[in-house]
Amino acid sequence: MNLKSSLLTTAIAVACGALSLAPAANAATSGTITITGKVIAPTCSVSNASAGNLSVNLPTVLTSAFSGSGSTTGATPFNLALTGCPTNPSGVQVAAQFSGGSINAADGNLTNTAASGSNVEVQLTNSAGAAINLNTTPAPVTATVDASGNATLNYQAQYYAAVAAVTSGAVQASVQYTLTYQ
Repeated sequence: MNLKSSLLTTAIAVACGALSLAPAANAATSGTITITGKVIAPTCSVSNASAGNLSVNLPTVLTSAFSGSGSTTGATPFNLALTGCPTNPSGVQVAAQFSGGSINAADGNLTNTAASGSNVEVQLTNSAGAAINLNTTPAPVTATVDASGNATLNYQAQYYAAVAAVTSGAVQASVQYTLTYQ
């Protein structure tokens, strides 16, 4: 064998050896994607609302009840009493997702829309009194539907001083809700 053939054979052998050490491009891990979900019956009814609308009457309070910006008073409990909710599958979670143009973009409270109204806002809380920012937590309270198809979403509404000097006047606020299920 001549020197050229010998060098060519050696070069081919070295190249093949190097290729065998390189990771294979098609040696990817394979697996399975499992997709799950639920199909449920029609939605719950809000038994304590008229055509889906609920009124919450806050107590009359004095301007002196506020101690400055960020203070609250007049906490009033309310709930969405749900009936006729889906029970199959069991363990369905229901929540009210809040939305609407009267949610203050800065703090997530409800703006006062009453003509000649006070400069306070209305703040929603959970049943323990923890403030709910409706911008960042639009569905803050959940409940599990019981075997009878009932659930209760508990909240409170209260006055919120958005500024240090609260003025007297009427207060009116509203927010839309949509029931969601998990």
